[in-house]
Amino acid sequence: MNKSKLKKSVTLLLSAITIFLIVGCTNSGNNDQNISSSNIFKEMQTTDINGNTVDSSIFSEKKLTLVNVWNTGCTPCIDEIPVLDKLNKEYEKKGVSIKGLLLESGVGLTEQEKSVVEEILSKSKSSYQQITMSKKMLEDDIFKNIAAFPTTFFIDKDGNIVDQIDGSSDYEGWKSRIEDVLKKVDINE
Repeated sequence: MNKSKLKKSVTLLLSAITIFLIVGCTNSGNNDQNISSSNIFKEMQTTDINGNTVDSSIFSEKKLTLVNVWNTGCTPCIDEIPVLDKLNKEYEKKGVSIKGLLLESGVGLTEQEKSVVEEILSKSKSSYQQITMSKKMLEDDIFKNIAAFPTTFFIDKDGNIVDQIDGSSDYEGWKSRIEDVLKKVDINE
């Protein structure tokens, strides 16, 4: 391959990587109003990162559950873990729970992925529950169509998606959003 073709190939590759990083992993905090009618959370059957069975009953325990879909290659995802952990503790008495949902290479986690996740959680001193993808979840359009990491779904006690946000946020941004969605959930009870 001559130098000109090699240079063009490298430029195209770098452009593609840049576009992926901008679109695929964001801290924009933009709201995605395209809330799915998926029943995936109502029918959820999966495991947590330690292999314990997790199902849709986790939603009935609280008025509102934030399911934050993240991966280990997303810096904004990792940066907001301590914020989400703090909010999980603060809002527990108000009927709100936060769960992490790892979307790595497929169903569950490989040993290497689990090791990386555990290191991230240890460094951030995070204790909120982290769940993994099941085969059925991976096949659902809601996860096939994720446009950014992190993506957070707000789930009511019946497993319904009541709101969604693409991108990360800071403490005040998440607190404000939780309050707004909690009001909406309280009105609909």
